Amino acid sequence: MKINLFLIVLVFILILAQARAQRFEAGLTAGAAAADIPGLTYNFSKLGFTVGGLVSTAISTKTLVQLEINYIQKGASHAPTDSLNNGSFRYSFNYLEIPLIFRRHLHFMIFKKPSTNFDLEGGASVARLFSYNYVDATHYPQGIPSGTLNNTDVSLIAGLDYNFTSNLIFCIRYTNSVIPVFVKSKLPSNQFLFYSLNKGQNAVFQFTLKFVFSPNKKEQSPQPQ
Repeated sequence: MKINLFLIVLVFILILAQARAQRFEAGLTAGAAAADIPGLTYNFSKLGFTVGGLVSTAISTKTLVQLEINYIQKGASHAPTDSLNNGSFRYSFNYLEIPLIFRRHLHFMIFKKPSTNFDLEGGASVARLFSYNYVDATHYPQGIPSGTLNNTDVSLIAGLDYNFTSNLIFCIRYTNSVIPVFVKSKLPSNQFLFYSLNKGQNAVFQFTLKFVFSPNKKEQSPQPQ
């Protein structure tokens, strides 16, 4: 499956590379992820990190399309204030994720001064689970029965970027999967509480820095038409 994911990335890049009069830029991303599985927990206390790379190209004066490949940690954590750690647990899921993002430059006035530093972004991603860890109140790793986890994650994405320069970007992003983390038919009915809107999907807030390599670009924010 890992080979298939890299083939998908290669195909996307080759397709984009055929576009005429387009300029491609590559970059690196790294940051933190606060994850939750609503219905199992409601606290976004499972902390992890994400790291990866991106390639982007402008499809209009104000719009970019961006392809990424990321390693990201998702899951859920619960640590009740109990001296015996009763009910505590932590699920850690490690994914290889491929988001396809559209970014739109925003131009508006702040205190009568034009601002061109913000971008809105939206898109979707497909990810593959390649490892996981489950720890219960004993603090020892526990097994998860075979066939209990959905190995594929498909998520919708929304975010906001702030461009410090044309090369350095801070991104706040929220992703919510449309496929549940667990195969519900494989779980005991009293083990998990999937009574939320998301019904057990991955939900993640990401806070990342992007460094874009654009040696011939002037260090300035995007300008309006």
